[in-house]
Amino acid sequence: MRNPQRLIVLAIVPLFAACYMQRPLTAPVPQASTRIVALITDTGRAELARVLGANAREVEGVVVTANPSAWDLQVLRVDYRGGQSTPWSGEQVTFPRYALTDASVRTFNRKRSWVIAGIITGTAVLVAKLFGALSFGGSSGGEPPPPN
Repeated sequence: MRNPQRLIVLAIVPLFAACYMQRPLTAPVPQASTRIVALITDTGRAELARVLGANAREVEGVVVTANPSAWDLQVLRVDYRGGQSTPWSGEQVTFPRYALTDASVRTFNRKRSWVIAGIITGTAVLVAKLFGALSFGGSSGGEPPPPN
């Protein structure tokens, strides 16, 4: 039998991803403080293997500085071939421009986040009500205990 807590977590985690939106980076050089996600090219993968680890596929980070030849990012996450993802703590890495491709801007969507929060809260209340953890008014169904 499956662990119900694990199923709940697996159902809720994708909802948090819905709080973010990605759109293609339209400028050739991103502004400082822009949160980006980009694929790592084969050449970039080979050159940055000692920094990022072998088989790095995608990087997410915040732009510190950028110019046409290199982008300095505070790295937040690196995804690897095979599906592994490793969170980073904002370590700064310089990426030669040819090392990154298909860059997109990742932004927090406040409206979508409130909708997701409402769905999660409503579901939690419904589940608690179904399992009797909550009662909304009504009687307790019995007399109070007699005094001693």
